[in-house]
Amino acid sequence: MAVFGLNMLSVAHAGFYAGADIGLGDVRALGSSVTGHSRPTRCDVLMYSDATRPSAAIASDPACRNLDIKSKWNSRFDAGSGLAAGLQVGYVRDRIRFELEFMQVEPGSASHPIITASTHPGLASKDREWSETEPPHEWVSGLRIRHYFANLFYDFALGSRWTPYVGLGAGWARVQMQYKRRLLRKTEAEGYLGVAPEVPEVQRGYGWDEDSWLEWRSNAAGTLSSMDTGLSDTLFGVQLLAGADYALTDHISVGMKARWARFDDFRDRAFYARIRSHEPVDVDGVTPFGDQVKMDDIEYRAVTVGFKYRF
Repeated sequence: MAVFGLNMLSVAHAGFYAGADIGLGDVRALGSSVTGHSRPTRCDVLMYSDATRPSAAIASDPACRNLDIKSKWNSRFDAGSGLAAGLQVGYVRDRIRFELEFMQVEPGSASHPIITASTHPGLASKDREWSETEPPHEWVSGLRIRHYFANLFYDFALGSRWTPYVGLGAGWARVQMQYKRRLLRKTEAEGYLGVAPEVPEVQRGYGWDEDSWLEWRSNAAGTLSSMDTGLSDTLFGVQLLAGADYALTDHISVGMKARWARFDDFRDRAFYARIRSHEPVDVDGVTPFGDQVKMDDIEYRAVTVGFKYRF
């Protein structure tokens, strides 16, 4: 049986083919989680004109030495829909096809609403510090999934120009995105100094004095912590496919294909562009500062139209 030709009822035949698809891909909402260590602003040596003055308090305060990794926040991004396109080469024998495929899906931009303490418990202690005119936000944009799969298909013989099929595939995908975050503190005029006006008794026991306490709060008022960085990871994935081809000639067929693809969790390190409006370094003033970003539920559905050429 010639799978792609008009002679659908003839004897079985084997051969190579090439094809291309284009259509629409819809990426499911991405679930994200951010982890890392975060030490209080009072521990930041760059918040002082003379860091030697509060150095004893910084060294004594256990929060300034805490490097435990903790969950900062969780989000969901609506990734949306966009172009899906692919190329294939394969080999058919009887009703079985083996295929190598390159596929790219670009759903466009994805955004997330305001970061709040209710959805981001890691920031709950700072909830009163953020600007009310420009609350904390994060975004994902430029999402792109490029995967290289090996597919196996079974073609159903109908005795006509139509050949429906089902298939499954597995392989690897390169997933890329642009990740942005903005955390703007209130200014003094907006009441930042009233958030923690006095040295708490426990911090006073570590050696914090009123002058140092006022200085870091004054210098932190109105500062911006921002991130705008590219993230990428290589993920294993699987997919299920179904479709139907219509034979135009002995060599050319056109058809429609539907697929569902799912991938492992995405992980990458995201570094800040600015921390409290200074260089993106940790509280020691030297170590580059960033978070671990994880994305799960990476999957998409696509419907494409295409053609195949049988050699």
